[in-house]
Amino acid sequence: MSAPRGLPHALPAGEALLWQGAPRFGRLLVSAFRIRLWLVYVGLLVAWGGISSAIADHSTAAGLAAAAWCVALGAVPLLLLVAFAGLTARSTIYTITSRRVVIAHGAAIRKHLNLPFTAIDAAGLRRFADGTGDIPLTPRPDARLSYLLLWPHVRAGRGARAMPMLRAIPEAESVAACLADALTAHGVAPRPIATPIATSAAPQAARPAIEPAGAHGEASPA
Repeated sequence: MSAPRGLPHALPAGEALLWQGAPRFGRLLVSAFRIRLWLVYVGLLVAWGGISSAIADHSTAAGLAAAAWCVALGAVPLLLLVAFAGLTARSTIYTITSRRVVIAHGAAIRKHLNLPFTAIDAAGLRRFADGTGDIPLTPRPDARLSYLLLWPHVRAGRGARAMPMLRAIPEAESVAACLADALTAHGVAPRPIATPIATSAAPQAARPAIEPAGAHGEASPA
């Protein structure tokens, strides 16, 4: 049996595929690649180049020419950043099964992170106003994960621990609910973090309702 898309191998007997998805390009560009900060940086460079040239040469034309040159130079890294974000969004597949979370990423070199539910210490949900969200996963203390190899599907935790994260997921609330139900059914009760997906060790316990999304970028309990 061939492996499903986004998984390194075929699912073993008894394991079910619950959800698969990919990051939304626009949200990934803003939240992971910080495109707004880059735009501000390039804007400041353009303003500084234009104003300084105009003052030095006492010429508006010289200032405009310098500003145009700065725009051209700044456009190159911005275009590369946008292209890389698009490639990341297209090449990433997040998977939730009845036993684990899998992050498949990398365009040139394909990598798969298999995180069994028993290795998850905590899970959270950060929601955005557009309905997308991030789901950070805190692994058990004995897990050794590389921040650089996982980026941008990671965030730094306490003590510089790498926390895998499902980034820029559309309909994040329903995905968080799916993960919470799967963890509960598996008998895993991760310790909560600041924005928890609450679960219960009892298989029959009801999953707590997810609160409505708050302000843009506001973390709220799930």
